[in-house]
Amino acid sequence: MSEIRFRNAAHRDFFLESMMKCRVNDCYHRAFFYVMGIAGETRQNINAMFDFKTDCIKPEGMHGGWQTSGTVKVCHLAFNLWNGYAEEGREKLFTPEELFCCEFAPYFMEGIKARYPEYCRDLPTPKKQAEHTR
Repeated sequence: MSEIRFRNAAHRDFFLESMMKCRVNDCYHRAFFYVMGIAGETRQNINAMFDFKTDCIKPEGMHGGWQTSGTVKVCHLAFNLWNGYAEEGREKLFTPEELFCCEFAPYFMEGIKARYPEYCRDLPTPKKQAEHTR
């Protein structure tokens, strides 16, 4: 996680504190808390979205009065990265087209890298192809 880009110091601090509080350091927790930390509102309302005692997400928190169009996208992506969650009947709201059309998109990509590190490695620079002679 040393190369991950945080939105600001509050984002980084929230991520580190949440990881220490949950005491599980795996790709699911790293991605979830990274994404949930992007917006101040989701940081402030983490207990409405995650139960630290049972180590579970709280989908009912999606309908809190504090939610905005941006924080809903944050929560949708975080929940989806946690366990593939998509609210029944509202699956379209969990598509990349819906999620990534917001200011948080660059940070969403970082969350995806945290969840799928084995697939998000840097690719080697392609070798220049030699011209073929006829």
